This record gives sequence, structure tokens and C-alpha cells, in this order.
Amino acid sequence: TVDITVSAVTKGSTLNLIYTYWTDLAATKPYNTPGASPTGTYFIKGTTSDGFFTIKPVVVSVYRVPVANAGPDQNLPNVFSTKLNAVLAFDYESGIWSLISGTGNLSEPTNSKTDVTGLSSGRNKFRWKVTNNVCQASTDSVFINVGEIAVPTLITPNMDGKNDYLILKKGNTSDKIDLVIFDRRGAEVYKNSDYNNTWNGIDFNEKQLPDDTYFYVLKTQNGISITGYIVIRR
Repeated sequence: TVDITVSAVTKGSTLNLIYTYWTDLAATKPYNTPGASPTGTYFIKGTTSDGFFTIKPVVVSVYRVPVANAGPDQNLPNVFSTKLNAVLAFDYESGIWSLISGTGNLSEPTNSKTDVTGLSSGRNKFRWKVTNNVCQASTDSVFINVGEIAVPTLITPNMDGKNDYLILKKGNTSDKIDLVIFDRRGAEVYKNSDYNNTWNGIDFNEKQLPDDTYFYVLKTQNGISITGYIVIRR
């Protein structure tokens, strides 16, 4: 609540006015608790000793303490641009992005949904600071992890020499890659703890898996984990 009887509210008015407080512009409905006013619009009547008066509105806005939400962390496979997805809970809040570590060019630092380009391989950290210019500001951080791995979403293992194998583009990384493939039921159908681009849609028994959508988990030695899907179509 706000005390609307304080002198700062009527600063600049004619001297020696007598103030009364109301809930309507015509000053017919008295407001009895001006010392503890919640959010709303109220009316102050300033009256001179001669009985002349003016009625003016005062708007009370009670702000909540901001809680910054920078959005979810992101794992990007060999992609060096993305969109940051922070949240502003109220219209009276504003925020600004800043780069803490790594690299990144923010197109609109004050936009909660700004685009960012020029990310570095590995971990990039951004901070989202929210303020309402009344309460103490709040901050939250988000990590954008760029793995040096690009994973295709389709292989056609008919052994015609085109797109027969799951080829991972690993950029400059020399880390071992742990690859696990699952079917729709979540059953593990293939695994290789040091994958070398040799999977062509076979299971543990080297039998051809049926055409379908499968799911993978990739893990590197430096802690990057990537999940996604791969379609087999012969």
C-alpha cells in the first residue's frame, strides 16, 4: 500500500490547502484510508481558506518485487545463433541482457526475446536483469551450449553410396562421442561409446532396423549432451 497523504504527492500545489480524499471525481464519496492505499485511482480535493477548491486524481501502482526468468538453457549442435527467451511477468517491468562469458552479439539487448549471433563453441553465459524502477532489481542467467556436432535427421541406408551412414560433423572437436539409439518404445537398439560414423541403420545383431523414426542421445567428453531423432528410410 501507499500513503497518499505524504507531502510528495501534492508537491507544487498552492500553499496552505486543506486536503481531503475521495474515491470519485465529483468528491462525493469519501476515502477513509488514504494512509494505506492499494492499487487504484483516488482523488484529492485541495481547498483554500476561502472555499475555492480543485480536485485532481492520484494513481497508485503497487509493484511486486521482480523475479528474473532468463528462460531455459539451450544445447545447440554446431549452430552459432539462437533466440533468447526470457520472461517479463508484468507490463511495468523492463529488462536488459548482458554477456557474462563466451561470445554473442545481442540484436536487441532490452528485448526479452532477442536474437543472438556469433556464439562460441562450448558454453556461453548470458544474464537477464529485470527492474521496475522501484524495487531491487533481480537477475537470472542462461547458458547456451554450442556443441561442435551437427546431426542429420535422415539416413537412407540402401547402400547406394549416398547418405547410407549417420555422419556426425564434429567441427574441431576430437572428443570421443558416445552414441545411443532408441526405438519408439524407448528400447535401446544400438550403442557405440566411440562412434566413428559407421552406423547404417542396423541393430546390435547387425540386422537391418525397419524404416521408422528413432531417437538418439549423444554425449561428449567435455559434458555436452545432445538429443534428437533420426529417420531411417531405405
